[in-house]
Amino acid sequence: MSESPPKHAVLNSRLLGHTLWLTMNQPENLNALGFDLVAALQEALASAATNNDIRVLVLSGTGRGFCAGADLKTMTGEYAPGEPDVLDRIVDLFAVLRDFPKPVIAAVNGITAAGGLELMLSCDLIYAARSARVGDAHCNYGIVPGGGGAAILPRILPAPIAKYLLFTGELLAAETLAPYGLFNEVVDDEQLLHRVAGVADIIAAKSPIGLTRTKQVANQSLDKTAADAILHERLMARDQFRSHDYREGLQAFLEKRTPQFKGY
Repeated sequence: MSESPPKHAVLNSRLLGHTLWLTMNQPENLNALGFDLVAALQEALASAATNNDIRVLVLSGTGRGFCAGADLKTMTGEYAPGEPDVLDRIVDLFAVLRDFPKPVIAAVNGITAAGGLELMLSCDLIYAARSARVGDAHCNYGIVPGGGGAAILPRILPAPIAKYLLFTGELLAAETLAPYGLFNEVVDDEQLLHRVAGVADIIAAKSPIGLTRTKQVANQSLDKTAADAILHERLMARDQFRSHDYREGLQAFLEKRTPQFKGY
């Protein structure tokens, strides 16, 4: 009786310095989000959130695409009453990414569509390869976006551009979308990971607790009045005053040296 070959890991993980690189590894289906990949991402994020050696997270994909969205084969299954379906699990994943206590960078290559677009939008910074093609393909299959595509995209892009993507299902070149602010930068394909690594190193040198608080204020400010957002920011600033990193930053400034942040 022959043994079946071992399954390859759907998610590769490696820690380089203080940056955790998570690489979706299902090139055969353009890293579509099925149960296995979503579970692997959730597990990796839960572990990374409390690991003090990790200060930045980079999300990328192998093969011809970053992520083609939900694995549609898993959308047709039957579920027991009360059992989370694949949409619930994917939406939960996006929420975890948005609220992740450390900066998250998306390194986007190739095809990025539908749930892949929503996954990308859940990251803090987005760098794209010049060959990347991005769009919302839900309408091509009679599906309404369920993970933030229609809710978040018009907050980032001008409404006519966002609605063009939502209504046509067309994938546009990264360079076409770049002038509208969807990406931090579009770079040559062979430079994508190098560029992202450089940005990650810059961020990793900052105060981890300071960045966590800053990210929380920035994210939550979108749903607050300006006055409430500023009050929240001031409270976070006062919390930071009591941290080691705040004292270290000031001392390093006075001593004209690079601060050595600890994350507390």
